[in-house]
Amino acid sequence: MTRKQSPSSVFFNASVLLAGLNSPSGGSAKLLKWIKQKKITGIISEIVLDEALQHAEKIKHQKKEMQKKILETFDQVAPPPKLSSVEKFKEVIIDYGDAHILASCQEEKADFLVTLDKKHLLSLSKKIKPFKIVSPKQLIEKLS
Repeated sequence: MTRKQSPSSVFFNASVLLAGLNSPSGGSAKLLKWIKQKKITGIISEIVLDEALQHAEKIKHQKKEMQKKILETFDQVAPPPKLSSVEKFKEVIIDYGDAHILASCQEEKADFLVTLDKKHLLSLSKKIKPFKIVSPKQLIEKLS
C-alpha cells in the first residue's frame, strides 16, 4: 500500500505574488493556481501580504481587490516571525529587510522559498539549508 505524499509547503515572497497577479500566463501565476489545486501548500506572512498590498498600484490593482484575491488563494497567513528568528539570519542576509522572509520560512517549516529576488534571496540558495530558495521556474521544474 502506498501512502499519498503531502504537498510541498512553499513560502511565497511578495515579488512572486505581484508577478502572479500581474501576468496570468507566467510561472508565478501557475504556482498560485497550484495552491488552489492543492498541488502545493502556499504560505505567506502578514508582512509579505502587507508588502504586496503596498505595491498594488504598480500592477494596476486596487488594494481591496488584490487582498481578496490573495486571501482566497492562501489558506493561512502566518504571523510575523519572532525577532530571535530574524536575528539568526542577520549574518547571511544581504539586505536585513529580507531577514523576516527567511525567518518565516524556517518557523513555518517550509520546504521551499519561492522568490524573484535574484540579488538578495536567490543568491543565498547555497548558504541556506533548512529550505530551498528557488525561482518560480525552478520550483515548477522540481515539482513537475
